[in-house]
Amino acid sequence: MPELPELEVLREYLAPRLEGRTISQVWTSPKLAFLLRTPPEEFARQLTGGSFERAWRRGKFMIFDIAGQQLVINPMLGGRFQWTTASEKVPAATVFRLTLDDGNELRFLDTVKMGRVYWVSPGALPTIPGWAELGPDALTVELPEFAQRIRRHPGEVKNLLRNQAFISGVGNAYSDEILHEAGILPLRKRPTLKPDDVARLHAATRKVLQSAIDSIRAQPKYESHKQDRSFMAVHGKAKEKCPRCGHRISELTARGENTDFCRGCQH
Repeated sequence: MPELPELEVLREYLAPRLEGRTISQVWTSPKLAFLLRTPPEEFARQLTGGSFERAWRRGKFMIFDIAGQQLVINPMLGGRFQWTTASEKVPAATVFRLTLDDGNELRFLDTVKMGRVYWVSPGALPTIPGWAELGPDALTVELPEFAQRIRRHPGEVKNLLRNQAFISGVGNAYSDEILHEAGILPLRKRPTLKPDDVARLHAATRKVLQSAIDSIRAQPKYESHKQDRSFMAVHGKAKEKCPRCGHRISELTARGENTDFCRGCQH
């Protein structure tokens, strides 16, 4: 699942390539058209001829301002954005293709068929499922607001970090990384956190997300539709050595998702 760091780098990558360009042709997949929240024929008709004005992100949503309307995409688990030429082979998982006046294409792919694509007016943004409930951005929220908001939410700390109503942009992978950086076990209950723990968790959130953005930016063969997370410390590294204390990384699996952590230095 693309999370805040992947989508922030994607925004930086796409914005200068898209802004000011005109959509000359729109193609939608007959088999994946159910991911569009606008009928495919209407989707194609309204986007054709429109010009990109801005590309931006809110939480785990990508938004493209086009001719006074907004193309809003929640990639969910398997959604990816591909920037390529119109002549490039089209993957079977392609949901739509926007061909631009310079011959390049923006494509949205979804291998697990869970993503959601909305074409709305700016005033309709709050009607998009999950939009109105979004908390402040995980990368920029300040400690006083973080500490105040965290008191509203009981339960396990990992689930809290993934709760988009608390802070937006963090999912399964980066919650593992944040908790490792903070030295906090994922199953620890929020009411057990002391003020110093909360401050450490806030600092870890910002540090991990910014470091991930920097690592993705630095990838020499960056491709917008691929996801290289080899820089991560614990997520996806079960049974390897913890880079901080050398203890073997543990893994728990629930509802098809893995939680990776170190019992040696997370408490």
